[in-house]
Amino acid sequence: MPRKQGLVHVLTGDGNGKTTSAVGLAVRASGHGLKVAFVQFLKGGLSSELSPMRKLGITVVSGTKFCPASEKHASYLEKHGSVVFCKDCFVINEKDGELTAQAFEKARQFAVSGEYGLVILDEIFWAILEKLVSEDQVLSLISSKHPSCELVLTGRGASKKIEDVADYVAYVGKLKHPFDRGVLSRSGVDY
Repeated sequence: MPRKQGLVHVLTGDGNGKTTSAVGLAVRASGHGLKVAFVQFLKGGLSSELSPMRKLGITVVSGTKFCPASEKHASYLEKHGSVVFCKDCFVINEKDGELTAQAFEKARQFAVSGEYGLVILDEIFWAILEKLVSEDQVLSLISSKHPSCELVLTGRGASKKIEDVADYVAYVGKLKHPFDRGVLSRSGVDY
């Protein structure tokens, strides 16, 4: 079902729920017959929402964070249902740059193709903050997207320039979080 006008959404801020909101929009769009692509940056492919989205026919590009211990994490996840992150999970390396560039190119292709009614770039602002994607690349993607493509950009630290060209800007703020008390991320709730 083609759309006449696709708009640009920014979901940013330091609170929980940006990815969750984008996933909800992906499910809604898929339920209305739109072709959806969900491209995730720097999360390592262990987010619990990816498998159900694939089952709904949503195109998922993920795993764009390389950790040398990722096989060990997957094995632990399979056995225990949760992941213990190591210090290497949060160190940006050369492989992350390569994987991010590949994922960004796929996202660009999805957005300009005219085939996809919704394209989500999850944690794109983190990729910008880590200098793996430039603000100019994202602005270029926004200006070159197919007119019918709805584009969603998530992550902390959206720039003023990107917010200015967006149609929707939502700030997800944190008032309180269990992490502040030392409670680690929990599978099925936080990821």
